Amino acid sequence: MDRVRAGTEAAAEEDLPGPWRAPGPSVVPFQASGRPAHLTPAAVLSLQGSAGNAATSRVLGAAEAGFGETDPDQTLRDEEPVLVAAEGVAATVSGGSPAPVPARAGGVTVDLDALSAFQTVAPGGGPNRHNGGGNDCTPGRPTLTWAVVDTGATWKVDVTALRLTGEMHVTDWPSAPSSMTVPNTANPVDGGNINNTAGSPNHWQAAIDDMTDYDTVGGGRGPNWHSTAASSAHENAHWDGDYLGDALPAGNWAQTNTDLDAISIPKASAADAAAARVALEPLVAARLRTFNQAVIARWNVLITTTDKPGSGGRGYAAGQAVLNGLINGVRAYATAKGWNAPPAPPPGPAPGP
Repeated sequence: MDRVRAGTEAAAEEDLPGPWRAPGPSVVPFQASGRPAHLTPAAVLSLQGSAGNAATSRVLGAAEAGFGETDPDQTLRDEEPVLVAAEGVAATVSGGSPAPVPARAGGVTVDLDALSAFQTVAPGGGPNRHNGGGNDCTPGRPTLTWAVVDTGATWKVDVTALRLTGEMHVTDWPSAPSSMTVPNTANPVDGGNINNTAGSPNHWQAAIDDMTDYDTVGGGRGPNWHSTAASSAHENAHWDGDYLGDALPAGNWAQTNTDLDAISIPKASAADAAAARVALEPLVAARLRTFNQAVIARWNVLITTTDKPGSGGRGYAAGQAVLNGLINGVRAYATAKGWNAPPAPPPGPAPGP
């Protein structure tokens, strides 16, 4: 078995870098009870400093561990406020497109004229991607955007966007294609970095062994041979598979959207749309919180039970698939060079006289 590489990038728990950084000045934070907090971003940062993370959001990312490391606590907390964006008050919403329009990496814009009222919208957005800072993936809390619609008899909620966000870090693994050094990324060609020198860390079988046990119990990223592509595949599998494909559906966004669009108050109970929004906000926040809790609960199950080498997690399986391509290349090169040919059999007994 291989050794633990010094300076591994297994993630420790970290504060969400700015859950109160609104996508616009109209974002309104809500307390767990569903009551509007009416806090400015500066006030929230002050609260975070004085009251700690119990008063603000703390989430933990899914990390790629080094060989033999114990994965840290990587669960998400669900006791914190949800984020709800105020859309400008609308008397009517008309048009035809059911989904927000992607604007940039990690963001969406909403064109009210292109939306029909009370249609289900597709979640938009994505993680903020960082080069360096470890290897981890941390979903953030979604931001709901909605409008107030005057139906004649009621003031009604109309969801216009659900923005997903998060933080993803991938750190470049060393790659010196023509250097007999480690750590390195395998380049099995003549003039590359794989040899047949017994005892060398660049020996073809040593490279294979170091990559083979990435997704085995007690394994992980080896000390000498790995690749940036494997780490990237690992973290993207957390976002695409664990979060978008598994945890998010556990919250049943389509039903959540339908339930939110069904929230209303009598027209006579609010003097205008602005007053109606104030009355509707706690109801919206409470339903969104139920959605968030279901998503977080599923994420926590995935991270605590499968995000370890050899435990059936999507991250390690995706990383191993990339490494298997490198392993096959190294093995094919060794075969072509005749390095892995079976040893010649010992000579037989000398013929008798």
